[in-house]
This record gives sequence, structure tokens and C-alpha cells, in this order.
Amino acid sequence: MPDSSDFVHAIELAPRRGAGQDRALVLPCEHGVVVAVADGAGGTSGGDRAAKAVVDAVVATGSHAYDWAMLLAELDHSQIGYGQTTAVVLWVTREKIVGASAGDSGAWVIRGSEIEELTSAQHRKPLIGDGAIVTSIEAAPLGTGTLLVASDGLLRFARSEDIARIATGPDLAIAARQLVELVRLPSGQVPDDVSIVLCRQATS
Repeated sequence: MPDSSDFVHAIELAPRRGAGQDRALVLPCEHGVVVAVADGAGGTSGGDRAAKAVVDAVVATGSHAYDWAMLLAELDHSQIGYGQTTAVVLWVTREKIVGASAGDSGAWVIRGSEIEELTSAQHRKPLIGDGAIVTSIEAAPLGTGTLLVASDGLLRFARSEDIARIATGPDLAIAARQLVELVRLPSGQVPDDVSIVLCRQATS
């Protein structure tokens, strides 16, 4: 299981076809990690390009102190006419969680059966690249909880109680794979691209 000094995480991507248009990233940085998930809009040309632009921009900043709402607003402007995507970007430390989002990908903190939806106030549309309304996120420390950041390929097709039960399992890599299986169809395909990041504070 990948780790930084303070956090452990797992990433799982399951495309509906081909390489898919979802992107996910966990970037270790000073005092914590930056988590990003982007779900390129399948109904528009350039969705994969727009989603890749989100994670590339996060990597390029290399900074935990970046204004993530400003980053997404700048991406929205630069991507107009080139493709659309959702975006969730969070800087996670032992002291706080801050970030920004737009679209219908989601971020939850799960503690037992309790779910705190960090993206509850976000605007589902328009997307990045189409005049998005970016919402800032600020939340209490993760503590003993599990952070789930995922595209609607998981959140729209699985029950929240099932997601919470699996996400809080002891092994994050196994849990991430099991979350994909929640939405897998009898044909073996998934109904939509799925991107999942699970993150926890490391125990010392």
C-alpha cells in the first residue's frame, strides 16, 4: 500500500471501455498529501484531455499551499472549448482538509457507518471547461476516519451504506478493488468509468 510520512492510500481506476476518461492522483507533499479525482465528461469531446489537465495542473503546482479554488477556476477558463470534466482536489494533513470541487464527483469522510460528505455544497453543473461554479472545501482533520474521493461511476451506482462498509475495511487496496466490484455488471463491464481514492492517517 503506497504511503507518505503521515498517510496511506490506494487508487483504483476501472474504465467502462478503453482507457476511460477518469483520472486520479495522490501527491505526497509537506505535512500530508494532495488528492485529486477528475471525471472527463463522456458526452463531450475532449473529456479525457480535460480530466488529464486537472491532475497535470495539480502535479505542476507541487505546493500544498496552493489556492485550489483558483486552480480549478483557471482550468475552467483554459479548457472552454476543449473538453469538460468534474474535479475534486483536496490537501489532507493531520490538522485539516482543504480544497475545492466542481461537478458530481464526491469526497466523503467515513467514520464507522457515519458519512460526512465534504462535497455536499458543490454545483454538479456546469463542469470544468463549461463555466463551472467552483466550491471551496474546508473540513476537520481526518483523524481515525477514511477519506473516499470518487467519481459518480461509483457514487451513483452503489448504495452509500455498502460503500461505507467496504471503504472502512482494514486493507485500503483490497477495499478499493471491492468498491469497483459493487458496480460491476454481470457482463463484467462497469456502467460508467470508476475512479476511487481511499486515504487514511497512518498509525504510529
